[in-house]
Amino acid sequence: MDTLTGLALLACFLVVVVTIIRGQSPVIMLLVLAIVWSVIAGISVDNIQSKVLQGGGVAYASAVIIIVFGAWFAQVLIQTGIAESVIRSAVELAGDRPLVTAMTITLVTAVLFSSMYGVGAAIAIGVIALPIMMSQGIPPAVAAPAFTMGIGAGSFVNVVQFGTFQKLFPGIKYEGEQLRFWLLGAVVYVLVAWLMIYVHLRRAGVRKASSVDVAEGNTPRKRTPYYTYIVPIFPVIMIVIFKWQIIPTFILSIVLALALTWQSRTFQQHINLFNKTFFDAFPDIATIAALWTICGMIIVAGQTPEVSGALKPLFGPILPSTKLQAALFFGLLGGICSIYRGPMVVIGTGAAMLALILSENVLPVAFLYSIWLAPTAMQGSVDPTNSWTLWTIGHTRVSHGEFLKVALPFGMLMVAIMSALAYALL
Repeated sequence: MDTLTGLALLACFLVVVVTIIRGQSPVIMLLVLAIVWSVIAGISVDNIQSKVLQGGGVAYASAVIIIVFGAWFAQVLIQTGIAESVIRSAVELAGDRPLVTAMTITLVTAVLFSSMYGVGAAIAIGVIALPIMMSQGIPPAVAAPAFTMGIGAGSFVNVVQFGTFQKLFPGIKYEGEQLRFWLLGAVVYVLVAWLMIYVHLRRAGVRKASSVDVAEGNTPRKRTPYYTYIVPIFPVIMIVIFKWQIIPTFILSIVLALALTWQSRTFQQHINLFNKTFFDAFPDIATIAALWTICGMIIVAGQTPEVSGALKPLFGPILPSTKLQAALFFGLLGGICSIYRGPMVVIGTGAAMLALILSENVLPVAFLYSIWLAPTAMQGSVDPTNSWTLWTIGHTRVSHGEFLKVALPFGMLMVAIMSALAYALL
């Protein structure tokens, strides 16, 4: 009976994966999956509404709050002009050398997104970085992943992402051996992105043409002073060196950004900007907040005895139980199964897989998070259904197929490298 139930649960899971790949809302489909799983597994109506929907819905509320503060900080960097100033200064140093320009933008984007978060932040940087690359003749199909891979590289050490995933992977710490490995992951992804840029620019050449109007909406603002360039990495410094908590760190960083740009505003304008950036942050995080809420329901449902008991006989022989198995599992499947909200995406259908692996309690949680981080970073930079990736594809006017043809092989290479390094170093 458990086998039949497990097969029915697996069938529902696969249907949801396929419908999301075909463009259906992941929020709606994952909510349906949480309810259908609970019903098929025989969980009572009272427990579905109280434990799965209510309990799961609030289980990761703290993650949503951290996302709000991260998006708020990103809006402050954007609206004070600090983020724009950093990227324009870096590009000026690169000069009129397309290869160096693209590599510089990838690196600077990675640094900025070690603390910035949200689709609004990505768009604000993208409308500066992408036209600069394409105005130097870099093909849009190369410029797009050069930018999004920078975001993915930054996500390895992004303090917002770490704070949100602490609830899913209890016990991980932003310090020591773990942090050094995540920093290594950011470096590896930047290097892989540079390899992608080099290979494709050598193959396709550089043409003095652009698929977008590079001047549209892109008038440079007055540059902020150089000492303001410390602000984007200030949250990382406060957390790593001074051991501050994430929310107080972002509050202090927001105040610092406003204080260091005080010359351009009156005191009342500072107060107005402080309020405005907070409200402007919410559209950035609406979708991800909904996904976190729904994925909480999936995880709680997947950890119930009824659901986990039915799925373990099917997934038990497949899911990794040793570090070597995990390295092979994630190295081979972590790349291809991360696009289109596939089963390696934790904030998606991967929430069910995570629930099962955690319920087995055989892999160290810190190791599991570290090895899962590479597919997560790839999803946030290569998956065409991801918000800022989708915007980048639209802005550069490349097709999903063109984008994946350039980006996917190198994203998969990064995941394979990081899986091997996780086994060797952790």
